[in-house]
Amino acid sequence: MPITLLAAVATIQASPLNASCTVTSYSGVAAALQSCNALILKDITVPAKTTLELNLKSGASLTFAGTIRFAFAEWAGPLIEIKGAKVTVNGAGATLDGEGPKYWDGKGDKGTVKPKFLRIKTTGGSTVKNIKLLNCPKQCVSSNTASDTVLDNFNIDVSAGDKGEALGHNTDGFDVSRSSGITVQNSIVKNQDDCVAVNQGNNFIFRNLTCSGGHGLSLSVGQSSASGSPNTVKNVVFSDCTVMNSDNGIHVKTHSDAGTGSVSDVTKISNCLASGSTASTYKRTTKKVIPLEHRKATFQSANCP
Repeated sequence: MPITLLAAVATIQASPLNASCTVTSYSGVAAALQSCNALILKDITVPAKTTLELNLKSGASLTFAGTIRFAFAEWAGPLIEIKGAKVTVNGAGATLDGEGPKYWDGKGDKGTVKPKFLRIKTTGGSTVKNIKLLNCPKQCVSSNTASDTVLDNFNIDVSAGDKGEALGHNTDGFDVSRSSGITVQNSIVKNQDDCVAVNQGNNFIFRNLTCSGGHGLSLSVGQSSASGSPNTVKNVVFSDCTVMNSDNGIHVKTHSDAGTGSVSDVTKISNCLASGSTASTYKRTTKKVIPLEHRKATFQSANCP
């Protein structure tokens, strides 16, 4: 009898994942994540105060289809969190609707509690592409403890928060913190805050971005009161970016109560155009020109042609 039982367990453990699953209700997501190697989420509504947790198996693929919606509630979020190594996530024409107008009050973090939208914690050569985010309640995409990941062809549209009674605020496009080896490319951001905010980490590439209506491209160090690594950004490339009708082109900022930190090896800022944007404040030293709002960070090895 014990031999038969062991054989049965071995057979179950060796069973392959299903090739593909399509899920059309939130209740089916958890089971599909365990049993499917290629998951399609179509026209689902996520319950209030619930994160759509997508912890993908290594090498798996996820496709969004139709419209993904999120029931309203005042909470911190995030609405979605994606994890996994060597995974591929594809929007494929879908819309992820954050229902921003239900939250916006023009006060951002200082008003009613609003959820962050999409948190990405992928690793190992992952790709997240063709994602349309509509009306983020506040920060749109957060790359947090992610590595070796490409974010490609995002369309982030929060332009509905530009005017009217419900104004968007703190609607950052891409926030990058505690991450390394992140590429953000071929994307459009229409919002009311930083198009890109690099908070902490190393080896980042931002290329072929179009930013409109916000605060421009930002090296935003000083998020932590601790000194050293939490406030350190190293090896950043900005290329072929266009910033329109924004407060800044490219700028560096820190918090006045931050610990000490550094921004170093900003090795290339090339072919970046700004129109309708206010010029940043600059600090000029030998062989470098750095836009600077506060002066608690140290800057090294910057090349701004």
